Amino acid sequence: MQKTNFITHNFVVLVTESLKFIYINRMKLILSVITLCILMLFGTTGFGQNYSFKKKFGTQKNAVYFYWGYNRSLYSKSDVNFYGPDYNITVKDLQASDRPSRNFATYVNLSTISVPQFNVRFGWYYKHRWDVSIGYDHMKYVMKKNQNLYINGDAGTTTTSQLSGTYTDATGLIPIREQDLHYENTNGLNYISIQLSNTAPLYKTKNRKFAIQRRAGMGAGPIVTQTDFEWDGVAYHTNFGFSGYGISAHGGLRFDFFNRFFLASNWSGGFIHLPKNRTAPNDELFAKQKFVYGQWELLGGVLFYLKTKNGCDTCPDWH
Repeated sequence: MQKTNFITHNFVVLVTESLKFIYINRMKLILSVITLCILMLFGTTGFGQNYSFKKKFGTQKNAVYFYWGYNRSLYSKSDVNFYGPDYNITVKDLQASDRPSRNFATYVNLSTISVPQFNVRFGWYYKHRWDVSIGYDHMKYVMKKNQNLYINGDAGTTTTSQLSGTYTDATGLIPIREQDLHYENTNGLNYISIQLSNTAPLYKTKNRKFAIQRRAGMGAGPIVTQTDFEWDGVAYHTNFGFSGYGISAHGGLRFDFFNRFFLASNWSGGFIHLPKNRTAPNDELFAKQKFVYGQWELLGGVLFYLKTKNGCDTCPDWH
């Protein structure tokens, strides 16, 4: 119990400090989230009671869960290399933000629930407290407007754009108009990942109809993008395609009700590498970048239970 209280206390402290970073430095916030998730994963998996129970519980072997929810995300600055047959430039320290839906009806209308930034996942507890899952995070990455940035490379000869010719750092900061250059993945910076997670109870009632669970884990998988790109007054809209990969760590709290339903608040952070993100559907135009991200998710889900090999779904699970 002392060890559990110690971990819980440190978890609260780390979350509080992470929130302060929002107003100090976005990169530090993202890195602190990743560190928090790793500490949560490895800090409490080595101890705790070994449960044997006759009633269902949300972390027992062969428990299965499904969740759906929505997210907000932060992105670090990134050097983005835009290139094609007629130009090859690197825009330094480009800033981007997410784009949440502002209309509440979008989140509850069944025909539009996949329009906002959403998260969906299906997982299976293959052993006590440990689960493997597959799902994806639908994030939106939008280049901020009216930035003054350093550019390196050759923009070629343009017709309507103010971006033209060769640039170096010595050229100075360049004002970038939206009609000259704009880049976004609003129909999906889609991180499809397989995750390994650990769950442990921080609190549960005697009848175990309510529990607060600590969640932590790591994941990796491909990135699928659909890109909107504007260059020299021409707007391009690409199809969905694999553009790179991501790795991540996550942690959070899950509130279980009657061992059947849950609400969860999750924090995650990771690294995304897009070595060849297509920016035009037919022309050989691409973007290349690396960045880190932080994400907060609010989730709702259900729990159900697979029968054991002997056909008894309420038998003790000895550990």
